[in-house]
Amino acid sequence: MFITSLFKHWTYQVFAPGAMLRKKYEAFKSLLRYDKRCHELMAELEEIYYDRIKVDFKAIEYKYKELSRSVSNLVDDLARMAPTRYLTLRDYFKKIDFYIRFRLAPAECDFSPPFTLPLDEIPLDADTLVGGKARNLSLAARHLRLPIPKGFVVTTNAFNYLIEYNNLREAIDEKLSGIDIKSTTSLNIISHELVDLFKKARVPPAVEEAIMSSFHALQVVDSKGLKVAIRSSAVAEDTALSFAGQYQTVLNVEEDKILDSYKEVIASKYGPRALYYRINHGLSDMETPMAVLVLEMIKAKASGVIYTQDLDDPESNNLTIHSIWGLGELLVSGEISPDIIKVAKEEKPRILWKTTCVKPEEMVFSEHNPTEIIPVGDDKKRAPSLDDAPALILAGWGIRLEAFYKQPQDIEWCMDQEGRLFLLQSRPLRTGHAGSDAFEYTIEEIKNPILVSGGERASSGIGAGKVFMIHTEADLRDVPKGAVLVGRNPSPRYVEVMGKLSAVVTDVGSTAGHFASVAREFGVPTLVNTRFATAKLPHGREVTVYADGKVVYDGIVDSLLKASRARRDLLSESPLVRKLKSAISYISPLNLVDPKAPNFAPEGCKTLNDIIRFCHEKAVQEMFYVSERRVGRMGGAKKLLTRIPMLFYVLDVGGGLKEKPADEKVVRIDDVASAPMKAVFKGLSHPGISWGDFTHFDWAEYDKMVMSGGVISPDSQIFASYAVLADDYLNLNLRFGYHFVILDTICGDRPDENYVLLRFSGGGADFYKRSLRAEFLRRVLQHFGFNVNKKGELVDAELKMDDKKTMEDKLDMIGRLLGTTRLMDMYLKDASMVERFVQDFLKGRYHFGTVGKGSTK
Repeated sequence: MFITSLFKHWTYQVFAPGAMLRKKYEAFKSLLRYDKRCHELMAELEEIYYDRIKVDFKAIEYKYKELSRSVSNLVDDLARMAPTRYLTLRDYFKKIDFYIRFRLAPAECDFSPPFTLPLDEIPLDADTLVGGKARNLSLAARHLRLPIPKGFVVTTNAFNYLIEYNNLREAIDEKLSGIDIKSTTSLNIISHELVDLFKKARVPPAVEEAIMSSFHALQVVDSKGLKVAIRSSAVAEDTALSFAGQYQTVLNVEEDKILDSYKEVIASKYGPRALYYRINHGLSDMETPMAVLVLEMIKAKASGVIYTQDLDDPESNNLTIHSIWGLGELLVSGEISPDIIKVAKEEKPRILWKTTCVKPEEMVFSEHNPTEIIPVGDDKKRAPSLDDAPALILAGWGIRLEAFYKQPQDIEWCMDQEGRLFLLQSRPLRTGHAGSDAFEYTIEEIKNPILVSGGERASSGIGAGKVFMIHTEADLRDVPKGAVLVGRNPSPRYVEVMGKLSAVVTDVGSTAGHFASVAREFGVPTLVNTRFATAKLPHGREVTVYADGKVVYDGIVDSLLKASRARRDLLSESPLVRKLKSAISYISPLNLVDPKAPNFAPEGCKTLNDIIRFCHEKAVQEMFYVSERRVGRMGGAKKLLTRIPMLFYVLDVGGGLKEKPADEKVVRIDDVASAPMKAVFKGLSHPGISWGDFTHFDWAEYDKMVMSGGVISPDSQIFASYAVLADDYLNLNLRFGYHFVILDTICGDRPDENYVLLRFSGGGADFYKRSLRAEFLRRVLQHFGFNVNKKGELVDAELKMDDKKTMEDKLDMIGRLLGTTRLMDMYLKDASMVERFVQDFLKGRYHFGTVGKGSTK
């Protein structure tokens, strides 16, 4: 495949260089689109991690799969632009991608037998096979010899097999990936769709046979029309997390309703409450498969709950027993106030006090429905539902269960009509004393004036300090510790001083930009796209940045800085955060900061962000030098006629010229549709620029020809200037006598894609005078917001991420600057003239001398 692509590239280069250039431009535009999407997806993943956004894990998996595809396409596009370079880049991408996919890999899914297990045969290490509730009940019966109802468990393997058998996994994943638990509408709609999938699903024949065989085995023990309770026992339920009341329980189920009731219980895994609870606690769908308990139904005389720790007085050595008449559903649902018995947890339990409440109703079995609620007779309403003797037996159970599980327990029990007690459930007790689950954020009324309001929060938090206004990246060396950095745009280079910053505020930018990613990684509060930060935040002013509120206050707001953010973060120690933290370490950190550094190479890429940065930087470089391929000699190039005395050839690679006959070889400036080309020529054609008897002639190239014995016409294309055009793109190679200009720019409707790269070098005067002109260019370009690097006579300038109108204005100014400076090296005499010329230029003076005489005005 590579050899085929390389042969195609060489064929284009030799026989159809114009077509090759168009292909290169198409690849470049495609690369820019994928670069943008990569940063958007990376920002979304970082926001989920750093801001603890509560999403289903499938949303993360889907986002990463798209990010991986986008980065892969980015690498492909760079290979299309430069097929003989960066050959090892894909290998490094594959390696990084493998590490990330390994860390995000879902739990293994087993759908092989056993599909059911008797409670007394559950292995000790079977948590993932039978769930927490079934395991705890089995352990209590086998190790503590406590009485439990007869029954069996339908395993998680049966649940997994039902999903596989009905081909539900893809539909489940797709729906979970788009759920927004903050939206009740989203939660309810997706929940309904998921539950409906299970209602319509068929129980696989092998699972059906296992369930019915296990049920018939119970009937052998009790042949009196056995009825069962079907209860959830999902993985993670009744463990460190309770899932209390989140899943469905179906009571008093007859044989012919067992399969439908089983589907009802497993479908409740996707009920709105269960989804909300699970996602809030950072558990994935595949980490919580559903097993189901099938228990003999006990005709309860009384039922209740034991807390082995007194919630009102946790330091006491007491437990409490709650009791009501009939089945326990009215107690756990909060519909009935129970009798309460407080017992001292001593070697011989002792009742401390009892409270008997009015219990007007009870839930019982029904002939026509599974259960019904009936009035309690007057003789029972105020009577205790539990006598002392069974209460002390239950207290003994509680003490033993707490010792066995080594933590306070929440226990459900019932008593049948003959007075026999049964254990129904035992799980860890949530005391609530470790802090509330609720999010709390309190801010006092702030009276400080607001200096900036609006923009986009790129990184959450609050920071305060003195404003440090940054005009060029050269200013970074002067940033003091604790500064609030304020600048035009959020440059990735700011990472160099990240440890010094308390906050960052910029005029332009995006939450999907390079710096936004780094800001979240470092936890630096950042506001971007405020539009007026540099105008409204004076250098040296003390300010407080509240990124989440999208405001900047005048002065230091102590109350805001001291505000408590959250009492408890449910996600911090969750499986979701642990997995995502590991993945982010291979996605976001940016190691390739300096394009000139030795490690700025494929082998220096340690993360996807490095791959993205490398591809973008190299793609821009590839396009920067594209017009040096002599556009004028390529098929499809046309001669451009303008009033400026320069020989120009242009090649349209997509919307750069208005529609003209294909065989027409000459175009005029009015035929140009390219926005950046029109802007540059607007500047070059400014009436303040005097072209006089200037010609395009490239003396440097001519000298080479003469010295080698050649004879060539001054109108040859070899001396021309060249432009590669598209509707929003321009690559311009200008030849002004002995000096040269390369300009590469995108000027379109997407500010995050817009940029200008400019290189200026050469000249006809001596090195000192050429250096003076370079200094003039440096100062003017920096004034207009460019980042400039000057080395002797060479000037490299860069501008990024402005809106189209601003970019057109800057390109217009570049045109004026190039027209003004074409012979400036010939009449700049010393350094004192540079500053005067700069100020004159900024006031609108675009002609500084008379060609051939060296005089100034």
